[in-house]
Amino acid sequence: MRDWLRGGGAAARLAADRADLWFPGAMVSFAAVGWLVLLAVVAAPPDEGDALYLGIRLATSALWPWNAVAVVVAVTAAVGTLLAGVAFGEVALLMGTTDPRKGAYVPTVPRAMSVLSVALAGVGALAALLIWVAAPLFEEAYVQPDPGTPYLVRLFEVAWPALVVLFLAIVIVQAFGAAALRRPGREGIAFAWRHGPRLVPQAAATTSVFLGGQAATVVVLTALWVPLSGRLAAGHLSELSTVILLLGFVWIWLVLVILAGVVQAWISAWWTSELESSSGG
Repeated sequence: MRDWLRGGGAAARLAADRADLWFPGAMVSFAAVGWLVLLAVVAAPPDEGDALYLGIRLATSALWPWNAVAVVVAVTAAVGTLLAGVAFGEVALLMGTTDPRKGAYVPTVPRAMSVLSVALAGVGALAALLIWVAAPLFEEAYVQPDPGTPYLVRLFEVAWPALVVLFLAIVIVQAFGAAALRRPGREGIAFAWRHGPRLVPQAAATTSVFLGGQAATVVVLTALWVPLSGRLAAGHLSELSTVILLLGFVWIWLVLVILAGVVQAWISAWWTSELESSSGG
């Protein structure tokens, strides 16, 4: 246990001292979740009416069904671009935290994309299944509101079992994925299977820190965006105070992206250190 924590501390010192790892770390963090965090803060989430309106517009258009095909292609291209960003960042982090003179394995970008695609498909399928199963509970929490309880709190009260299951799935997928990125062929899967009791706690710790950092980003950006969005909606963009608030929002967001990159660099360095230690043991 002490050696495990010592490895995490050494990885944190490495990530803090190596500014060259921050950009690829930020690329991984932003392409994986960061863009969604920013979108959730600055854009209102679509409701059922928006989805119905989009479906009607697509179905009644003279371009049907090619417009629907174009939407599918665009979504697929967007997901592929995000996966490529994560893969490029992960490979760059591995190149920066491993020693090639010791025969360390660094995957190619296509190999990293294939590992990430399998991981995303598994987690995405489980998330879709959980949403489908819990949909009646979500609807009940929405149509039977308690005036004294915010909707998000009511939603969490009914969704927490599904969130726990999804978190555990992400932890297991991260443990296997970290090994698969650092071992050729199927060796990574076999390695993770043999050393699972040692790797899963680290996956839980790093996932918790990562998600906690993203949650803190949401809180900070929301606190900044609420007054700014009110001024923008009122048409005060030409005022100096509004411009200063907007620049401050962008600057703080960039700082948070860099901090997320430091966290991601720490996660990658710790995984590299721990997998090398497990291999030696």
